[in-house]
Amino acid sequence: MPDESDNWGYTETGLKHYTAYRAAGPITVDGRPDEETWQLAPRSPRFEDLVDARPGLFDTRASIVWDDDCLYVAFWIEEPNIEATFTKRDSLICLENDVEIFIAGKDAYYEFELNALGTVMERFYIWQSGYEASMYAHAPEFDLLSNQRICTLRHSHPRGRRWAFLDWDMPGMRHAVHLDGTINDDSDVDNGWSVEVAFPWESLKWLADGRSLPGREGDVWRMDLSRFQWLTTGGDRVCPGWAFNTHGVYDSHIPERFTYIHLSEKEVGAQ
Repeated sequence: MPDESDNWGYTETGLKHYTAYRAAGPITVDGRPDEETWQLAPRSPRFEDLVDARPGLFDTRASIVWDDDCLYVAFWIEEPNIEATFTKRDSLICLENDVEIFIAGKDAYYEFELNALGTVMERFYIWQSGYEASMYAHAPEFDLLSNQRICTLRHSHPRGRRWAFLDWDMPGMRHAVHLDGTINDDSDVDNGWSVEVAFPWESLKWLADGRSLPGREGDVWRMDLSRFQWLTTGGDRVCPGWAFNTHGVYDSHIPERFTYIHLSEKEVGAQ
């Protein structure tokens, strides 16, 4: 997995560390992070600009917890005018307001995007330079000659290009959205929306790199939690990105800038 000794020239400056505690009880993935677990779990700082670390215009916070079954993420998203239009799975959700989760392994990473209608985009990326020598080259679901949608991601990075598996879906992943307002209605002011996502440990096997599944005390994962918000300013449409951890550039696909997530066997509230 990416760590402090393998950053491909990217600085550690400003990288955040977050402790994910065990859930205090069952979590119902309904988009309402109102269980005792979420009330006790530490929340992230206000998300900061992806490029220059300024606080995001609208407040965005996140929490992470886990149990023997899943790794859970919750978002609290301030948005005065909730908007979303995409309803087809694996649409380019980033072309409208969304939240995003990236989870990195050593030679691959996973991307999850979600809009306020609950529409999801998932992708799995494998670094091309290490593909042939990796376990992925022998896995049918990552067969480059299979009849699935695969493209090359050309974002600038010292490791080079990535294979992007566009049809890959994480087995058992669950997600939900709750709206505190009226979607696609600019005649009123909304409070925002909230999100819950559950990633089964078993389905994280392609990113575990030898780590225990389920997780255990002391395990460290690298995750990027972010939000992209389309705004109109001076007659132009712009889309700033706000994230748990700034990347220093307008690019989410830099695992070396993902936040360090430390797993603790302690139950939330007992720390």
